Amino acid sequence: MSVSPTPTQQKPGPKGSADPNDQVKPEEKKVKSTPARRSASQTRAARFAKAIFRPIFKGIYYFMRGIRSHKLVAFLLLLLLIGSSVAAYYTVTQTWPFGVGNDQFNFRVNGKNFSGEHVKNWLYALRDGDASTLSLIGQETAQGVDLASSGTSAAVINPTDTASLINSFSQAKTHLAWKTITVLTVSTAPDTTVDSFVEVDTASAGPGGNVTGIMIWHFITTPQGRLLAVSLVSFRSPLS
Repeated sequence: MSVSPTPTQQKPGPKGSADPNDQVKPEEKKVKSTPARRSASQTRAARFAKAIFRPIFKGIYYFMRGIRSHKLVAFLLLLLLIGSSVAAYYTVTQTWPFGVGNDQFNFRVNGKNFSGEHVKNWLYALRDGDASTLSLIGQETAQGVDLASSGTSAAVINPTDTASLINSFSQAKTHLAWKTITVLTVSTAPDTTVDSFVEVDTASAGPGGNVTGIMIWHFITTPQGRLLAVSLVSFRSPLS
């Protein structure tokens, strides 16, 4: 006796539908896509900045790589650059950079150099009480030394009268200590003479403490440096 298989029963479909394939599928929800927001690096200004600075930074990067790979060549190029800069500076200004070897008594006016050696020697001889040097330089001075602003009794003294100068202003004969000597200004006159003003900062010990002072000297010299006239413009205490 044979038993035939029971036919598979179909699940009943929705009402009114005889075919199970005609089942209604659920409606898919549509998701609206929002446009992606530009990052700060994608703005027009950022792209413009990249276009300008990227080649610069790339050049620096490869330059540093080249230096690391060729250290000797880089060192020689650096020396050449520094040497050419120093040479150009000296050619234009006739002085070394950073004041190296620069003598403030090498007077320079309108691109021309004038000697201030006699001014320098006269001042340092006065400071040190060097009567011989003062007398030698004083012999070339056509006029007297004007001390009208010094507070001394003599307004004008003979340039070879070294005793009066030393007793009034030198460190050796007074309580004055010369601190700094500074060339303030240098100019030329229509008759080709050179006018220079030099400041001397002084200090002296008093009962109430140190007393500071400022001397301003005016020198007239020839273009070759010969001393023509000396005058003390001012000898006063600094403004507090």
